Amino acid sequence: MGKSASIRAGDDTRDPERELPERELLVQRVTELDQSLEQALVTAQDAQEEARLLAADRIQMEEEMNAQRHEIAALRERLALSESRQAELLDALADTNQRLNALSRDESYLSEELQTSYEELQTLTEELEQANADLERRVEERTTQLSESERRFRALFEAMDEGFLLADVLFDGDRPADVLYLEMNPAARRMTGEDFVGRRLREISPAFEDHWYDVFGRAARDGESTRQELYAGPLEKWISFYVFKVGTPEQRRIAVIFRDVTERKQTQEQLKRAKEAAEAANRAKTKFLAAASHDLRQPIQAAALYAHVLLGSVGADPIAQESLSRLKASIDSLNGMLSGLLDLSRLEAGVIEVSVSDFSPAALMTRLAEEFRGVAEASSIELRCRPSRLAVSTDPHLLERLLRNLLSNAIAHGRPKDMDGRGRVLVGCRRRADGVEFQVWDNGPGIPEDAREAIFEEFRQLNNPERNATQGFGLGLSIVSRIARLLGVEVALRSRVGSGSVFSVTVPYARKPEAGAVTVPAPETSREPRLKGRTVLLVEDDEQVRRSMTMMLKRWGLRVVAVSSTAELAATLPSLRRPHVVLTDYRLPGGDSGRSVVELVRRRWPVPGIIITGDTAPERLREAMSLGCRLLHKPVLPADLAGALGEVLPS
Repeated sequence: MGKSASIRAGDDTRDPERELPERELLVQRVTELDQSLEQALVTAQDAQEEARLLAADRIQMEEEMNAQRHEIAALRERLALSESRQAELLDALADTNQRLNALSRDESYLSEELQTSYEELQTLTEELEQANADLERRVEERTTQLSESERRFRALFEAMDEGFLLADVLFDGDRPADVLYLEMNPAARRMTGEDFVGRRLREISPAFEDHWYDVFGRAARDGESTRQELYAGPLEKWISFYVFKVGTPEQRRIAVIFRDVTERKQTQEQLKRAKEAAEAANRAKTKFLAAASHDLRQPIQAAALYAHVLLGSVGADPIAQESLSRLKASIDSLNGMLSGLLDLSRLEAGVIEVSVSDFSPAALMTRLAEEFRGVAEASSIELRCRPSRLAVSTDPHLLERLLRNLLSNAIAHGRPKDMDGRGRVLVGCRRRADGVEFQVWDNGPGIPEDAREAIFEEFRQLNNPERNATQGFGLGLSIVSRIARLLGVEVALRSRVGSGSVFSVTVPYARKPEAGAVTVPAPETSREPRLKGRTVLLVEDDEQVRRSMTMMLKRWGLRVVAVSSTAELAATLPSLRRPHVVLTDYRLPGGDSGRSVVELVRRRWPVPGIIITGDTAPERLREAMSLGCRLLHKPVLPADLAGALGEVLPS
């Protein structure tokens, strides 16, 4: 076509005759091209089909190849396992060969050892024959020795102080029914009064208690050895015995070693009765002291309150002032004795709680020395104090009470026999391995050896037969002993007659080193409670005490509602305004008590309570604590009552 175009472009003339063949050729050529194209399309379709088939074959081949790969991998794993197993088998085979070689060598050695053992056996046989001959000789010697030992044992058996019995226990099924005696030494025959050998216990004494058979049966059946003391009724004796099983396991044989302890038992019983009698006497003493203390405190209480009221009324009259001073001295003396009884009751009641803390005792000791210095100088005694700054661990208030009593005792009883001489008392501390030792020294007459335990008993005094009240009442050291037990320490005493005494207690060191700077504050000695305008409900059956108490409370600015009994209180209560505090005696008419008063008032109002009693019995202390009330003991000092009111009244 490109050629035709160029011809047409170069020659515009056309030859029809020439154009005809060209058209035919062109048609033919187009036809051929169409055929070629059709054939190419068929060929392309065949190629596509073949390509599709090839692709399908390829996919199938790839799947087969993957399957072969997996199979090859599995075969390789099996091959690896086979190679590993082969290596193990080869190792085992090598080990087996080694063991076979070792066994071969051992067999050779064993044969040699067997030969050697055979030779040794022949030698041992010869030695055994020789040993057998020696054994027979030694058996003869041992038989002779046993005969000698049996002779010595028989001599000991015959001479021993304890009774010895050998017996078979006879059973009815599993129950011990009787005892057959096989052997019995002379001591046993002496204690029982007859020979039991070859006889049965039921035959000898049918009255023997069943518990004897039980003890013997357990020993014979179960091998249960027993050491016990039992009363033998038929013998009328207490027997201490040891029973144990002897013989073969199949035998029901026992041995009994025993002795008569009737005398000791009787002594123990006498001691027990004596102890019970002493305890009963002590309880009776406590009850008597509690009752006597109550009866004594009632008039003393009234006297003390009237004396306090009189303080502002006597003016400058010297006779009245002297009389009042003597009255107060008498009241203080009685109060001192009753306060000692109160301290004993508190300690016996166990209501004093120990509160241990770390502190330095220097300030406490200095304060005690200053407190007693005036009393010491009045008795011509030089009082010195050597405080220590070593910190200790104990209850500071109980330690103060203990030292206070020791100081009071040293000043009261520590004067030398020659009254013209000057007494000396020293309170100080010494460092010890296990703590700080507090010491109170005096240069008094000393304490004899036979009186060093008695001085710690109640109401025991040396060199005071006339019972001079200025020398105390014999309660101080008894209280010291009880406080020491409460603190877990001991009171030590060293004394030489004519030279003086030293009482000491050792207190543990502080648990924390920094506790050295801690001090114990002095107890409050005065209070200024705001009492004016408050209402006190007073219940007191004693008219004198009720009147004096009312007068004193009113002088303090308090309003007082006073009744004499629980019945009067119950009648007054509906019309009564709420009081600020209940102040009641413990013992009231009709068997009522301060407890019933407090409970009756508290049914209406939750008010605080103060119970006053002359009873020093420990039960009163525990009862007041259970009610949450303050407990004051008669005679109550005005300052103590004011302090108690200030504590319980709300601010």
